[in-house]
Amino acid sequence: MIPAKKLLNTLTEHWGVLELLFKRFKMADFSLKDVQNAIKQKQPSWSNERIYKETNRLLNQDIIIPLAKSSQLEINRAIADFATFLLQEEHLGLAQEISVLVDDLARLGNRLAKAGEIEDYDELRRFSRIMDDRVRKIMKLFAHNENAILNIVEQAKADNAVQSLQKRYQAVIEAFDEYIEPMLEMVDIRGDFHACFNTIEAQISAQIEQIDRLGKSYQDKRMLEQLRTRILEMHLVGRESLRKSADMLMPLREELRRNNLITRQAAKVLGLVRKNGVDNMLSAVQPNFVSDAQRFSLGQQRHIVAYMAGLVDFEHDEYQLPEHDDVPAYQSPHIPDYNDVKTQFRKRFKKASKKAQPLLSFLDESYPDLEADEMLFLYQKLISDGDLEISQSQEKVKIKIAQQHFSLYPFNSSIADDKKATEQ
Repeated sequence: MIPAKKLLNTLTEHWGVLELLFKRFKMADFSLKDVQNAIKQKQPSWSNERIYKETNRLLNQDIIIPLAKSSQLEINRAIADFATFLLQEEHLGLAQEISVLVDDLARLGNRLAKAGEIEDYDELRRFSRIMDDRVRKIMKLFAHNENAILNIVEQAKADNAVQSLQKRYQAVIEAFDEYIEPMLEMVDIRGDFHACFNTIEAQISAQIEQIDRLGKSYQDKRMLEQLRTRILEMHLVGRESLRKSADMLMPLREELRRNNLITRQAAKVLGLVRKNGVDNMLSAVQPNFVSDAQRFSLGQQRHIVAYMAGLVDFEHDEYQLPEHDDVPAYQSPHIPDYNDVKTQFRKRFKKASKKAQPLLSFLDESYPDLEADEMLFLYQKLISDGDLEISQSQEKVKIKIAQQHFSLYPFNSSIADDKKATEQ
């Protein structure tokens, strides 16, 4: 038996190597050469003989063990579990794991309701304990998966990560597609997750009411109340955990989507360049300030480099601004003051007959020199004024205003407006 102190000394000395192997191979097998390369990476000053001895030391102390009927190696399972605990290196589970536990929770809820109907309190307590265990497992899975997603995000952002960029981005895509999206659909307010918890909560509440009505089994009532509280807490914790996980993964997923789009477009351009040649491709995308002579000369790399260097000193031709005397004087719109228009409108329809009068006819007769847009501006102000009582026609008519024809449902003055004007 290997002394514990000796084993701990070896682990302390080679912890960097074990951490590197653990993160690189993720519980998978590896070769003897991989172990030696890891030691060489952590201790570049060691000789080959020293590296060989330290590799044998790890093998002799069963820190690294050989696979059966294979030349491959793996980290001892006990050491791997210890490293998982220290590194918080958790692997992302599947949404189906939580879905199975939720389905089992719904089944147990039905069994608990049946036990309560027949007043079998032994079965009631048993199913209550089992359901409590399932709820704890689901909450533990939520926390486990949230930590796993945090590790995935940190590895994807790390500059000195052990895994390649392709594997890191693949892990981001798999985490979003296989966990986040299915779980978001599950916990949606119209999803199975929400409906299941509502049903279970109703079943437990019914059992609590029955116990209150019968006036016995206080301990069972307390157990059911704790179970109901824990289920509600699990629902809230699950939604919050998914929100945090989605917020962490979404920026990386969007960045990956943009990178894929750029890569596809670049591959498309390179394919066209290989098919049609550089000259034919460049001629269509050169700037508009390139001369005809340059268009046919930008075909080789040195020409392109010289052309890009020349762009540094590029300046537009000087633009001769017009003289101040040549610019026509600004003429403001001949729109009369709105208060004057409103006063004239009141006077006009105060004296008019009880028949409704079109507003546009009043404006056209009173201000014949206005442009069409200026007249429509006054028309809009009048119909938006809350002090005026006007009504809109139900028939669509064509009206000519300042040599412009319009089709609209016109607003007319009403009898109420006349009365209001008379009172004022």
